[in-house]
Amino acid sequence: MTTQQTHDQDLRELEALRFSARAARAITTLEMQRKTITREYGERIKKIRALILILQQRESIGQLGIDGIDAVEISPELRKLIHNPVGDLT
Repeated sequence: MTTQQTHDQDLRELEALRFSARAARAITTLEMQRKTITREYGERIKKIRALILILQQRESIGQLGIDGIDAVEISPELRKLIHNPVGDLT
């Protein structure tokens, strides 16, 4: 094997190692994003459950029948979340 061939082989090996390192970083990025999205799903579920609890409480004291949904103040953000629970998650 000539010096040039050895050098070319070393360069190919280095390129493969760099690609492998890039692939490992890609996995790390995906795992971090998954954790972030999982936390966001949890927060969204918590907000929606809190609203359900409030509505159930109002219903149990008879206030929901009188005032309907107006018995509960629902923020625009929460209304948006109810209508599109997975919106803005990527």
